[in-house]
Amino acid sequence: MRDEARISLFASRAIDQDVLDALETVWSKHQATLERGEPFYVEDRSTDRRLAKNLRAKGAPSFAVVPALEGGKLVALVYIDGRTRRFCADQGVVRLVKLARIVGKAVTDDRDGVGRTPREALEDYLERTPSKDLEREKLLLLLNRNEWNIARVSRLMGVTRRTIYLRLARFGVVRQKVRKTIPRTARA
Repeated sequence: MRDEARISLFASRAIDQDVLDALETVWSKHQATLERGEPFYVEDRSTDRRLAKNLRAKGAPSFAVVPALEGGKLVALVYIDGRTRRFCADQGVVRLVKLARIVGKAVTDDRDGVGRTPREALEDYLERTPSKDLEREKLLLLLNRNEWNIARVSRLMGVTRRTIYLRLARFGVVRQKVRKTIPRTARA
């Protein structure tokens, strides 16, 4: 990233101007932190003083920017946001760092010397990665993002709760008890 002033690879569900503005702000103000490999996590965009005032009011309520390093060099930034404040607990940030390592390896992978673009390298890496590993990481990210709410994750994935429990057992993941950060409203 130091050699180029722009980000050349995006893999996302939705990139809009809010995301680009947030990335530009984080990069311009916290470049040294990101180059050291430290993630930048915003729990509540509306109150985070590290962001410019115009960025606090728009976009997702919380987000994380995680550097993808390979060989000590920053090769990509992984941006993930949440629909709620504090979408990512401490373990979620750790998993995002692991995901960023995968992205870093994938983007720089050129085993056969073909000289692929970063996007082609990422696609090739994902094709070679066992689907079980990808499925496990996706499940863990969804669980962390949704405070280990099995019912909500099962709805998002379009499977039954029993399927989620079976997958947790298959992957050897122990279910975590997470304190809810969003207070429930009383129903009349």
